Amino acid sequence: MATAPVSRIVYEDQHQFVRLEVTARANQLTHSHPESLSENELGNILRSFTVSPRRASSQGNGFAYTAVPRLPESSPAFSPSVTAFLSKHLSQALQRATPLEEALFFIEDAQPQNTALITSGGCYIQEGRLHFQLANYRHPTIGKTEIIQARANPLKVLSHPGYDLIPGPTGTVQPTPVWQRLLTALPQHAIIQYENSPQKPGIKKPHDDSRVGNDHSVHKTLAEQLRELEQIKNDGLITEEEFQTLRIKLLNSY
Repeated sequence: MATAPVSRIVYEDQHQFVRLEVTARANQLTHSHPESLSENELGNILRSFTVSPRRASSQGNGFAYTAVPRLPESSPAFSPSVTAFLSKHLSQALQRATPLEEALFFIEDAQPQNTALITSGGCYIQEGRLHFQLANYRHPTIGKTEIIQARANPLKVLSHPGYDLIPGPTGTVQPTPVWQRLLTALPQHAIIQYENSPQKPGIKKPHDDSRVGNDHSVHKTLAEQLRELEQIKNDGLITEEEFQTLRIKLLNSY
């Protein structure tokens, strides 16, 4: 069987692109690609997304990244023009994608005085659900270094996010394991059961009880994360000293 190309352009111009790419997770996930998710359906999903600005908080020796210009509370995540661009080209990408590929996007919004705001991320479909990842949202940059980095890897988080991504009523946010957040910055990850998609056996539609927050899910998640952390140590990916340090941080976080 032929191997999928590493990267395939769906659309590209000087300031934005959508492309298909075989990511590092290719062997860990089973994508339902190619998949027909219409431009209209995808547009409705994107229009249901809102963002809420985070308060600046102490992060080590500095402060959490704050996006500028600031948006008011619970603002639409994407402008009509960005929604139109993403819904059109991501829809095309998902219809062309192989099971190993994900659809990635990059948007550079040029600003005065040689500055720009970067928005980037990606999406894929798995078992009737759209997984939408937002790595950077209106990330302010001066010069070309971070633009080059984001173009090369749209899933690379350039800085602490200034906004929380909030999906619509059929979506949930996938919580990142605390131990994983300690190791690396990961994109915000929304999972949406999109309308008109077949419900897979054993797959429950997201509801409020599935969200992190109730005591049972928190304790279960902690136990799972401790087991995952121990497995990482057993696989030789971290040392015993690193394991103990991360384990203490994980326990203290709860």
